[in-house]
Amino acid sequence: MSAGIVAVDELSRAYQAAIGGEFRTGHRTRGRLVSGGSEWSPAAGEQIVVVVGSLGGAGASTVALGLAAAAGTARVVECCTVAASGLAGASSAELGTTADAWVQGSREKVLIERRSDRIEGPSRCPAPTAMTMALTILDCAWDVDLLTADAGWLGTTVREAPVVVAVTRPTIPGLRRLEANLGQLGARRTLAVVVGVEKRWPRPVEQALGPYARELRAAGRLVGLPHDPSLAVSGLTPEPLPTAVLAGCSTLLTLSKGRLR
Repeated sequence: MSAGIVAVDELSRAYQAAIGGEFRTGHRTRGRLVSGGSEWSPAAGEQIVVVVGSLGGAGASTVALGLAAAAGTARVVECCTVAASGLAGASSAELGTTADAWVQGSREKVLIERRSDRIEGPSRCPAPTAMTMALTILDCAWDVDLLTADAGWLGTTVREAPVVVAVTRPTIPGLRRLEANLGQLGARRTLAVVVGVEKRWPRPVEQALGPYARELRAAGRLVGLPHDPSLAVSGLTPEPLPTAVLAGCSTLLTLSKGRLR
């Protein structure tokens, strides 16, 4: 059997990957790629809300944390690779890392779980830590088309969750992506959030609302959250969420309660 010619730089990368334990299969140590479990079911009595971003930087992590804060006692599970975390600085107390590499932190009565390793995609996201919680918010950073097509526990949960909150920005591209995502997720079980606009919408943005988004708005299931300069600059920190943002998330939680099972 003859072998093809391999460039030196490719051999070097393969060597560095080998000594670092970076392989396509199996588990890796902290900061490295892991393959996830394929099954997860909420505990008895645990209600699930899924939060997705229609585009990068939409504010999905802020909305997920706001929902948990509005509930009082809840858990936020951030389902993304370590480098994409929006909750890394949100905890007021760090609680350590579980055996399956979930970094746990808390702020008041909210538990935050995020990854400490690199994850290739939704199908490789390990299942959340098993525990009994009244409410778990899944903060999903992956594109909605990847989530709805995923065969693992995360894709199944996104497809079957009674409530999905889709978050976007008040731009024409943002509303186009929202409309596409509403079609994928099913508008009947979806709530929409537009971060950066509250009452007065710019006319071009208003005109960019698609049929699904208009339907949600008419039904009172499209919520606007105001722009907050401190969040825009610093991201999520241990400081309390702005009052106006928390009020909008409280409205979302109220809208969700009639749909949870």
